[in-house]
Amino acid sequence: MKRLFVSDLDGTLLNSKAEISDVTADIINREIEKGLNFTISTARTPTTALKIVKKLNLKLPVMMMNGVLVYDMQQKKYIQKTDMDENVVMVLLGLIKTKGLNCFLYGLEDNDFVAYYDSVDSVSLNYFRNERIMKYDKKFVEVEDLSLVAGKGIVYCMLREPKEKLEGLYCELSVVKGVRTEFYQDIYSDEYYMLEIYSDRASKKEALSYLRKAGHFDSVTSFGDNLNDMALKNASDYFYAVSNAHPDIQNMADAVIPSNDENGVAHFIEQMVRQTEEVK
Repeated sequence: MKRLFVSDLDGTLLNSKAEISDVTADIINREIEKGLNFTISTARTPTTALKIVKKLNLKLPVMMMNGVLVYDMQQKKYIQKTDMDENVVMVLLGLIKTKGLNCFLYGLEDNDFVAYYDSVDSVSLNYFRNERIMKYDKKFVEVEDLSLVAGKGIVYCMLREPKEKLEGLYCELSVVKGVRTEFYQDIYSDEYYMLEIYSDRASKKEALSYLRKAGHFDSVTSFGDNLNDMALKNASDYFYAVSNAHPDIQNMADAVIPSNDENGVAHFIEQMVRQTEEVK
């Protein structure tokens, strides 16, 4: 049986410092060299995700931005990208401005990932931008008005604010055709929530189904911690939650494994591989 293992990053494979520990890297890399089919599925953008996973010798394509992008680690290029319709982006921007909110729009320019913004009045987004520039050298481009880039292959829209500031917009987006949303607490902050908006033709489930078919995998086992991993679970045969996961995710998992700070995913995979070898 050809099996695929897929892990979310933040809160799952990454520890509470948002890093892949040496223990996890050593275990995963050793198992990959022995033939383990392993990849990641994350809400992160390529700029941050690809730098974070450098410690891993990944051979399979990785899924980013909740399935919007699939990146081939061997060919160093995107093999699947789901753009948002320009008219839909304009509708989103109108709703966001009406609520007095700010956002980042993400797109690809000649295979380079870019985050566009027209204001950093938001304390949260300003901090987010500065942190990404300092830690990951992420490319942010200021424009006079975000509507000017609505037709530039936008794949993602992101807002980060206190929950009460985003709830109204989140509810209104439920009736907007052509979009899918993820609304959940930022695991690195008790103060802020993430609202992520992208095409309704993309999801972690769709991206994983694409990889499953392309790789002819008979079984998929995945790992997650937050509400945006529900789509990942729905595309997998087996789903495990780390012990630090959101209660709802723990309740729907096949089992709960040790936390991200205990290298739970890596140790669990190592144990499963060992048990398979013993059966053989």
